Amino acid sequence: MTTISTGVTMETYKYAAVNEAKIYKSLVDGKGKKAVNRILMGTYVKIVSQKGDWFEVETVGTDGWMHKDDLAETMGLKIFFIDIGQGDGVLIEAGKMKILIDAGPDASLYNYLTKWQYTYLLKKKEKVHIDHVFITHFDIDHYKGVIKLLEDERFTFGTIYHPGILKFAETGNKYGTGLGDTVDNGGEKYLTTIFDELVAAEGKSSFNRDVTAFVKALTAASKKKRVKNTVRLAAGKKPMDQTVDGKRFSIEVLGPWVETVNGKDALIYLSDEGKTINGHSLVLRITFGTRTFLFGGDLNTRSEEYLMKKYGTQNPFEVDVAKSCHHGSADFTEKFLAMVNPYATVISSGDNEGHAHPRADALGSAGKYSKSIRPLVFSTELARSVNPKTKKIIYGLINIRCNGNDIHISQMKEIKKEDDLWDSYRVK
Repeated sequence: MTTISTGVTMETYKYAAVNEAKIYKSLVDGKGKKAVNRILMGTYVKIVSQKGDWFEVETVGTDGWMHKDDLAETMGLKIFFIDIGQGDGVLIEAGKMKILIDAGPDASLYNYLTKWQYTYLLKKKEKVHIDHVFITHFDIDHYKGVIKLLEDERFTFGTIYHPGILKFAETGNKYGTGLGDTVDNGGEKYLTTIFDELVAAEGKSSFNRDVTAFVKALTAASKKKRVKNTVRLAAGKKPMDQTVDGKRFSIEVLGPWVETVNGKDALIYLSDEGKTINGHSLVLRITFGTRTFLFGGDLNTRSEEYLMKKYGTQNPFEVDVAKSCHHGSADFTEKFLAMVNPYATVISSGDNEGHAHPRADALGSAGKYSKSIRPLVFSTELARSVNPKTKKIIYGLINIRCNGNDIHISQMKEIKKEDDLWDSYRVK
């Protein structure tokens, strides 16, 4: 590294310590003059030089000068709710870890990762390693986008987690339902066809077209050692509990709830195939420092009631920020929302008029069942807009930044000015 006279190395990196940290064009009498950029908390900056309490930096957008009080040594937690249309696609960065929770129905998340988020790696011919992928359930608007990532040799993966329910072809399968075999036990119907290792499933069952494509891509990537392993998760598991930036970072699994029937793992059948596969989504509770986040896949009324019954007097669902289940569907219970009781809710949905998400009652209830005096409700669909000047689409990316104590949620304004780019809120 090259060291300048101040003792700062030319390759030193720091991070924005505050949200919408200002970057100034120049310094005059020891003060910043003319703000030319604002960057979100946790955004990396490269230190170029130093003058007293000021650092010249290179970063996202226009470069310039930042005050030392606006810089930190650690990044914190970043959560990106990516606008992938009708579906879910979330990227999480925690320390050096990259985590995906679902990947949408098409190439939208892939395009975001390859044409924006990780271009700095791809331009250097470096591979992008995703440490953990959580597929909440196998509906195409949650997992199909993973296929393109698996097919791209530039991506490698650690563990791919899933709930174990796959969809079979409507005709020609050997099972009693499109999800597999069921049995009756104690007056309830249970699904008993549950997969642990997805790679081993290739060629053994008549899956539907999209699951077949996924398993084929996964198997091919695994054979090339680009995927470490796949793991089925259930309530009670904790796939992650470690320290990030000196703070606890953990992921707890709250659902699906697995029961034992005739000595085998089984999942209660929730009235029909759609309700069952949605209702047994992975439910993840993430903790970073003192703050908490909930990702509930496509939970529905029946599954929420079932989980609340199983947890009894416990309430592991209460968090600071929640991803709205099932894209703001009307299929929810007020009691469950009251248990989640977040300060802020994020809804991921698209322009699919057949679903009409987010529903008006989901939006209203998200505000009503909140611990905040001024509840925050964000939507990737509602945040999407068209710049009135350029007529270009501004995609509805919802940014969450957390340092373990403070949470800021930001979305981009319609008219993009680097010195006033974000509409930001502090969660409290």
